[in-house]
Amino acid sequence: MKKNTEPDKVVVLRTDRIGEVLLSTVAIDAIKRRYPEAKISFVTSRYSEPLLSTRADIQRLKLFDTIRKRNFFAGALHLAAMLKGEKFDTAVILNPHKSLHLGCFLAGIPRRIGYDRKWGFLLTDKIPDTKNDGKKHEVEYVMDLLRLIDVKGEVPAPRLFVGHADSAYAEGILTGKGIKKDKPIAVVHPGSSNKAKIWPMDNYSDLVARLKNETGCAVCLIGGKEERVLAERIIKSSGVDAANLAGDLSLARTAALLKRSRLFIGNDAGPMHMAAAMGVKVIAIFGRNIPGVSPARWRPWGEGHVVFHEPAGCSPCADTACPYDHRCLRNITVD
Repeated sequence: MKKNTEPDKVVVLRTDRIGEVLLSTVAIDAIKRRYPEAKISFVTSRYSEPLLSTRADIQRLKLFDTIRKRNFFAGALHLAAMLKGEKFDTAVILNPHKSLHLGCFLAGIPRRIGYDRKWGFLLTDKIPDTKNDGKKHEVEYVMDLLRLIDVKGEVPAPRLFVGHADSAYAEGILTGKGIKKDKPIAVVHPGSSNKAKIWPMDNYSDLVARLKNETGCAVCLIGGKEERVLAERIIKSSGVDAANLAGDLSLARTAALLKRSRLFIGNDAGPMHMAAAMGVKVIAIFGRNIPGVSPARWRPWGEGHVVFHEPAGCSPCADTACPYDHRCLRNITVD
């Protein structure tokens, strides 16, 4: 494919976690804005599939996992077999990975754009990967890459679509918890897979109590099954009635709950980005003092959100091996 030929069949690849994948979906809107007739497919992880499965503007949604450790060459062969018959003319690889680069090369996709690392020599068009400098937001880095195919202009906001069945299910859960349709809801996400991101449990307990007592809103705690015990402990310690939905909702149903909500408060994690994409106002709590994982790169995208980030002066930041009990997070008070 000549570089001055307009893309016709494009495959976008982002195969990591929900926050990263959701922010990367701005590529769909940006490409369609520049090339309205282009047919766009998306390759993502099974974990993140629900974020994309309700989008009508994706021609094919394909699943490929780079989160799980496995032989990259075997993975590349599998990916190539998956892509080859689709006759894509352009691949946009948004998370650098040997399996993705090699798989797109073996699939014979004529134009392959991405970041110049992890076998970047297999790409036809590439830019340096400077994302760990944390000087821009992730969606802005996506737009920087898309300039290679002449996609420019204003950065679209990530969007998340909710199906009727998931909305009905979420409403049924709320009704079962005694939360009426006209009741404003605050959603709280107190967990994370990374302990260096978690605001102290006692703070969340105080927060839940004050939300309930001072605003009168309904409070719902969300998270995965592994966070259910944490949510239960927070509610018990708060002394107020709040709904523990951790482990009860799929990603799609979590999106439906967020759509119904007025406010989201939580750690730097995927649900924060989901809330922002649903148009919910977000209060985000960040720890760590590392440019590549800073709010400058990973804050909730959009207007009206609030980010709390209180670096404690540790340099370099030890991240999960912090010897100071993550005082950057403890410096953020409930007030």
